[in-house]
Amino acid sequence: MPVQSRIRGFFLCVSVLALGLTGLGPVAWAQPLSLASDPAVMARVALGELKHGQAAVGVWRDGKAHEARVQSGDATPAAAPGSGAPPLFEIGSISKVFTGLLLAQAVERGDLGLDDRLGDVLAGKVAFSSPAVASITLRQLVTHSSCLPRLPPDFREAGPPESPYRRYDRPRMWAALASLQLTQAPPCEASYSNLGFGLLGEILSERYGKPWSELVRERITAPLGMTDTLQHLGEQAPRLAPGFDGRQPTTPWDMQAFAGAGALRSTVPDLLRFSRAVLAGRNGPLGPAAERMLTPLGRIDTGEIGYGVWIRGPKERRSYFHEGWTSGYRSVWMVLPETQEAFVLLTSNGQAQPWRVRNAIAGSYYPVVASPFTLPADQLTPYAGLYRSSVGGTLTVVAQDGVLYRRPVNVAFRALTPAGPDRFVDQEQGLSYQFTRQNGQPAAATVTQGGGEQTLTRIEVRAPALAVLPDAVAAGYAGRFVAQRVFGADLVLDVRAADGQLAVQSGNFPRVPVFPVPGRPDRFAYEVVKAELQFERDAGGRVVALVLHQNGEHRAVRATD
Repeated sequence: MPVQSRIRGFFLCVSVLALGLTGLGPVAWAQPLSLASDPAVMARVALGELKHGQAAVGVWRDGKAHEARVQSGDATPAAAPGSGAPPLFEIGSISKVFTGLLLAQAVERGDLGLDDRLGDVLAGKVAFSSPAVASITLRQLVTHSSCLPRLPPDFREAGPPESPYRRYDRPRMWAALASLQLTQAPPCEASYSNLGFGLLGEILSERYGKPWSELVRERITAPLGMTDTLQHLGEQAPRLAPGFDGRQPTTPWDMQAFAGAGALRSTVPDLLRFSRAVLAGRNGPLGPAAERMLTPLGRIDTGEIGYGVWIRGPKERRSYFHEGWTSGYRSVWMVLPETQEAFVLLTSNGQAQPWRVRNAIAGSYYPVVASPFTLPADQLTPYAGLYRSSVGGTLTVVAQDGVLYRRPVNVAFRALTPAGPDRFVDQEQGLSYQFTRQNGQPAAATVTQGGGEQTLTRIEVRAPALAVLPDAVAAGYAGRFVAQRVFGADLVLDVRAADGQLAVQSGNFPRVPVFPVPGRPDRFAYEVVKAELQFERDAGGRVVALVLHQNGEHRAVRATD
């Protein structure tokens, strides 16, 4: 996975998740997840079929902490909470919440203002060549509306692939800012920027003459007794849960100028302690800054954003969250002030899926209400087509055999249920689609999920003829296919079938769906990479091999085990 796709809040992107991201993973749960669910079940859902890494879950509800730790796959079970010091995890972009809180504290003190500009706060330190860059405000940095790119142009030159942020220091960041040119003047529509938050952390450090990590310790973690939340591991290094990217061990990510974007390590008990302080509001140990941090300052994707905190739901029932992702770790932090509840999920595998649990919890917190509604099969066809959001997320809608199906990019189809005029729902996912018409035809769809809302415009009427195959047909493709190589490890493609669809795992890459190629029997295509699979049958019609068409042809034979 490229570095650009790591250390971000709502991985892949929130807009895609809000379209109803789901896959063909093997993990299922008997009842919809909520904060009342067993934390161990939540941990197992996040780990899915992974064979390496662990997950730690903490829930604060009814005035009590509920915790669990689960080891993935066949490894030795993780120690139970309370048995020795809890493991440390990289929390990635959840660090942005701490940077946002530091800014909220600075604004409360009058030391900085949201409308302070880079040209002023960095006067004498950066010689800006672009007036647009110099005009960026702290408000725009903390809400991702600064027009800054996700990473600086020279980022790839700075660090080793295994720890790409390690060598990017303050002088290099100042030099990048000095030469940077923007395509438009700020503010822009919110677009996630690690550069923006790394810069904000450095501005705070410059303002107070102390490293960002020391500010976090002095102003947040030490007053709250969070002794296990830190940037530099030091003697605590043995407590860091070993990180993995699928089956591959990873190297911890160390940071300099990007510390404010994602440098912290922490534990479930510490983040629950932090959550309780945030839930206490202005009368709690964090004072007015806790309330200020949660104040909406702008919009991002399907909802609002405060001081680095993502916000969903109406004013009277808001939820606040952030996610984190580094090469070997994924995490979720969430607080619900109205019910005085909090949720923390930390994993030590970069291919874990904690967002599945967060989405389910958000769905239970903002349930979809639907009444039975009958719609004849011939009235489903007009909804088919391709829909796109303003931030680029796409949704494919297919009508097949009296059912309307939908899927975002690189995600499996799921069925929708009619729930009213031009309205369809997926109650298990907490999703609602309200279509609007133009000249009598569906022209757009407003999607709501987990307290967020997004409108997609129909850009293409044509849609695939098939969303799903008959279960027996799909099952015929399932199996392990091996391509033996003269040099290097064999190429193994693991094909699984579920709900009439196929998903394939190749090597150490995550499992992804493949889709039938129209007019090509036994041919399936990947969506985000240029590759196709052609299955081969024997004289009796049984699938016995496949050919991967990607940079040549690679034939793999069905394994007998």
